Order: sequence, then structure tokens, then C-alpha cells
Amino acid sequence: MTSSRISRRELKILDWIYEHTRCRACDRVMTALSITGNFGLIWLAIAAAFYFANANQAALCILFALGCSLLIVNLFLKHVVRRPRPYEARGEERDILIRRPKDFSFPSGHTFSSFAAATTIAHFTPKLGIIVLIYAAGIAFSRLYLYVHYLTDVLTSAVFGVSIGVLISYLFSSGIIAL
Repeated sequence: MTSSRISRRELKILDWIYEHTRCRACDRVMTALSITGNFGLIWLAIAAAFYFANANQAALCILFALGCSLLIVNLFLKHVVRRPRPYEARGEERDILIRRPKDFSFPSGHTFSSFAAATTIAHFTPKLGIIVLIYAAGIAFSRLYLYVHYLTDVLTSAVFGVSIGVLISYLFSSGIIAL
């Protein structure tokens, strides 16, 4: 299967989301969700809350997960894969509601960092973990809704984000990485 076939199929999925789910209220919600994922802002705020609640190990694990995400996604994979954004394939046909990202599409940094941080949070506080994992899924969907990522960008990033979150939680909990 060629990558152009995958891109065409994935564009059809994004087109369906664009044509069947867009509304003024959803536009506001999806834009807000995406913005909270910018630079991991929501996850940095949660890490700060853990820190000020004297849950230093949890706070540091969240920060470590975000740091790994930054290194893996933004400094390495995006530059290796160099996948164009879906809105570039459609040109001016799609209103993406946010400032057009200038970097590459694969993988989704918003999704990767969200799932890495949320998985780490779930390790330390399982009840809060359910909420933040749902929130991470909302951020991931917002990237599809806004037409800035392909489905495989988001799904791959979610899997790897969870994997990094699990790995970091294990390394800290087992004492392999000590504070």
C-alpha cells in the first residue's frame, strides 16, 4: 500500500469529520482543547499542582514524560518523517480555526505529550487518571477536527505516549531513576 493511498483514505476520514461534526459550539470546544495542549500547558499546570501538593515524584515524572515527548517528537521524529499536514494537501479548502502549524504532521506532539503525561498521572492517582486520559483523548480528537493531523499521526502518538508514560512511571517507581 502506497503512502498516497493512505493519505487519501485518511483525508477522507478527516473530510467526514469536517463535513459532519463541525458546528459553532464544537469549533469553540475543539479549539480550546487544542490550545490547552500547546506546549503541554495543561500538563505543566497539573505537574505544578502536584508539586505544590508535595507530590514531587509525580510532578517530576510528568515533567520527564513531557521532556521525552519534546525530544522524541519535536526534535527527532518530525524531522525524520517530514510528513506534510493534511490542510496542506487540501490547500485553502479547509478552515482549520487555529494558526496553521509550521512543523510537520507526524507524529502529533499534542497527542504524544498528552498521553505520556496523562498515563504518568494515572499511575500516581488512578481516579484522576481516568479524567486526564479522557481529556488527552479530547486533545487528540481536536487535532483531527481542526484538520492539522492525520488519524495515523494521532493513533501512533497515543500508543507511543502511553508507552512512554508507562516506562517513566515504572522507572521511577522501581527506583531505577531516583530523585
